[in-house]
Amino acid sequence: MSYATIPELSRAIICFSLIFLCSWATRANDIPIDTVVKVNTLKADSIPIKKTIPYKIIPRQATLKSLMIPGWGQYYNRQYWKLPLVAGAFITLGIIANYNNVRYEKYRAYYYIASPHPDDPTYVPPATVAVPYEDGLVRDLDVNQLKRLNDGYRRNRDYTYIGMVLAWAFNVVDANVSAHLKTFDVSDDITLKIKPTFEYQSFSNGLVSGVSLSFNFKK
Repeated sequence: MSYATIPELSRAIICFSLIFLCSWATRANDIPIDTVVKVNTLKADSIPIKKTIPYKIIPRQATLKSLMIPGWGQYYNRQYWKLPLVAGAFITLGIIANYNNVRYEKYRAYYYIASPHPDDPTYVPPATVAVPYEDGLVRDLDVNQLKRLNDGYRRNRDYTYIGMVLAWAFNVVDANVSAHLKTFDVSDDITLKIKPTFEYQSFSNGLVSGVSLSFNFKK
């Protein structure tokens, strides 16, 4: 019966230990690596990507909005500082129109009293009519004075209405022009460059200076 020597046993133990460690390391490395890769892949795919969409201004939309409601086109163009101007213009014109209309109706009623009635030949108008003024005084006015007051307030009211129409049209034009200016390309892709040039001419045996112009247009 032969026995293995100590060096042979030690070599066998070392080989067996190396084989066991290699197999264990391989199993230990295979499973976690696959797991980590899968987890990272899921995390990368699940992250939402936010895209910012630039605000685009369409001149036709600005014109239509401003045509429907004064100031809406300026709001669409993001020119918020113009909104108080538009509102103030229409509020002021509305107050002036109401002021003249109230007095026109007042003096029209008195003018009707002082003027003859074609539908009633028997009606005899008075020579003057006592009219209370806004300052609290009462004045006697004849038919001619009442007609001038009546016509004056009516004319001022009508002019104010015309002014409101013009303000509305100006509001539409402003929204359209502002929208076109905001969409106009003023980037660096459209540039004009001026460069000095020097060329050598053999027949004159000298340098000739000049200027070159270069345009860059957006593609």
